[in-house]
Amino acid sequence: MKYDYIVIGAGPAGYVSAIKAAQLGLKTAIIEVCEDRVGGTCLNEGCIPAKALFGIAKNLKEISEGADLYGIAETKPNIAKFVEKSRSASDTLRKGVLYLFKKKGIDLLLGKAIFDSPGKISIKAPGETDRTVLGKKILIATGSKPYQIPGVPFDGKRILSSSGAIRLKEAPKNILIIGGGAIGTEFASYFNLLGSEVSLLEMKDTLLPEMDKEVSRAFGTLLKKRGVKIITSAIAENICVKENEVQVTIKKSGSEETKVYRKILVAVGRQPNTAEIGLEKIGIELEGKGIIPVDGRMKTAADNVYAAGDVVKGPMLAHVASAEGEIAALDAAGKTFREIDPSMVPNVVYTDIQVARIGLSEDEAREKGQDIAIGKQYFRANGKAVLSGQDDGFVKILADKGTRKILGVHILGPEAGEIIHEFAVAKQAGLTVDDISKTVHAHPTLSEIAVDACNAVFDRPAHG
Repeated sequence: MKYDYIVIGAGPAGYVSAIKAAQLGLKTAIIEVCEDRVGGTCLNEGCIPAKALFGIAKNLKEISEGADLYGIAETKPNIAKFVEKSRSASDTLRKGVLYLFKKKGIDLLLGKAIFDSPGKISIKAPGETDRTVLGKKILIATGSKPYQIPGVPFDGKRILSSSGAIRLKEAPKNILIIGGGAIGTEFASYFNLLGSEVSLLEMKDTLLPEMDKEVSRAFGTLLKKRGVKIITSAIAENICVKENEVQVTIKKSGSEETKVYRKILVAVGRQPNTAEIGLEKIGIELEGKGIIPVDGRMKTAADNVYAAGDVVKGPMLAHVASAEGEIAALDAAGKTFREIDPSMVPNVVYTDIQVARIGLSEDEAREKGQDIAIGKQYFRANGKAVLSGQDDGFVKILADKGTRKILGVHILGPEAGEIIHEFAVAKQAGLTVDDISKTVHAHPTLSEIAVDACNAVFDRPAHG
C-alpha cells in the first residue's frame, strides 16, 4: 500500500499530525502497536487519567474539610472508583480520536513499525504476516517511556512508574517519590490528598528546577505545609524490595540514612522510544539518550522523514508534541508555518496548588543582561481566591523596563494553568503590561489578578 504521509505512533504528535495531513488532502496512514495505545501516553497513561485522579482527590479534600458546612458526616475515599473514572475519561477520548481517523479517511495500521528504507516500512504484528507500506513522507512520533533506574526494574507492586501509580486502587500507607519535577510533585500532591505519608526526593536543591527559583521555593514551602516531607540535594541508592516493603539508602550532604517504604515511585524523567525501529537503516544517528536531531521543519537527516514529540529535543509536553506534529504535516503538504518559539510555550504543573510559567525566569533574564522590572501580586488579595478558600500563592511578572513588554510570567496558585494563557496570548502578540492592566476583567474572578500583577510591575495595584 502506498501513502502520501505515514505517521508512526498515535500519541499527541502523531494523531494531530495525521489529522492535519488528511485535512490538507494527503492520503494518510498511522501505525500504532495496538488500538488501546491510540492517544499515546498522555491520553492513556499520563495527562488525562492522572489529572482525572488529581481532580477527584482535590474535590474529596474540599468536601472533607467542609464536612460540617455541607452537612456530611463522613467521607471515605473509594480509590478503585477514582481509577475507574479516570480510565473512563481515557476511553472516551480515545474513541473520539478513533472516530476522527474514520471521519478523515485515515487508515489505522496495527503493529510495530520498522524502517526498511526512508520510504519503506515493515509492520510486524503477533500472529500475522508482516506487511509492507510505502510512504512519500513519514513522521516518527513514537513517544517515550518512564526512565528506569539501572538495576531497579518496575514491578507494578512496590517499584512503580507513573503508569503504575495511576492504577493503584489503594492509597499506600507511605510512599517515597524519587524525582521532584512535574510528575513527581503531581503524584506527591495526589497521594498527600489521599492521606498517604509522602516523602519527595530531588537531586537538585529545589523542587521543580525548571521553574523560577522564587516560585519553586515557595511551592516547596506550601507542599511542606500540606504534610509532604521534602528531601532536596539528595540521592537514593541501594533500593531493595523485601517482602511487602522497600528499603532505600538516602544520601544527603555527606550523610546517609536507610529508610523503609511501602512503595516507591520513580519519576526521574522519560526516555524516547527510538530503539529497534530501524533508524540505522535510514541514516539517522541519535543524540544523547536516544534523541532524533531535527531542524525547525521537524525534518531529520533522512530524506522525507520527520520526527516530532518526545523523540526530539525539547520539553516533553503533549501540547508541544501536537504543535510539532502539525508543523511536520504542514511542511509535508508544502504549506507555510511558524516555527515554535520555546519562550511562547506555557508549562504547567497540576498539583493541588498549581504552578505555571511562560517565558524567562528571573535568573534567565538577568543572565541575558535584560533590564527588567518585576511585579508581584498575591492571591490573598483576590476576591474569588479568598471566597474559594484557595488564596495561597502569587503571580510574578517580568517586563522589559524600556519597552514594558512581558518577558516572563510565573504563577503559583489556583488555576494557574488556566490563567497563564492570558499572558501567553499577550506575549505572542507583543503586548505590554499596560495593555493587560487597561483590560476590564469580570469580578469576582481569579483572572482579575492579571490586572493587579501587571499594575505592580511599574506602579501599584489597586488591591495591594
